[in-house]
Amino acid sequence: FHYLRLISFLPMDRNISSWLLPLLLAVGCVALIGNIFHARKINKSLMFDIEQAQADAQVSSDNSKDCTKKVATLTEEKNQLTAQLTAANAALTALQEENVKLPIDSKAADTAAEKTEEGKKEEGEKEEGEKEKGKKRRRGKRRRGKGKR
Repeated sequence: FHYLRLISFLPMDRNISSWLLPLLLAVGCVALIGNIFHARKINKSLMFDIEQAQADAQVSSDNSKDCTKKVATLTEEKNQLTAQLTAANAALTALQEENVKLPIDSKAADTAAEKTEEGKKEEGEKEEGEKEKGKKRRRGKRRRGKGKR
């Protein structure tokens, strides 16, 4: 009810469209200008985010290349170590087989060594006997020689 009294005191133009249309156009232009500035601000922010993402992608790509090289190097080293391990295992197996044969061979070698030692002793005894015989013969020759002189 109070609003009606307030409105009745204001003078009303009969031609409201003469000032309403320019007012709406002005408000629309201000809104469009605000929208343009807001869009520019958002575009700058998005461009910064895109540049940041591209830089991160480049760094990731470089890291990926480095990691690929490291993986290749480590794979090669692993293969070399595997080959060395295989060779060492083969050598170990050969040594274990030799170790199993060693007691058998050592018994045969001990037997052969005993025979060799016995043979050397017998030869040594023969040589000593021959030396003694040779000495006796020499003594005998010397004694015989002394008597003849």
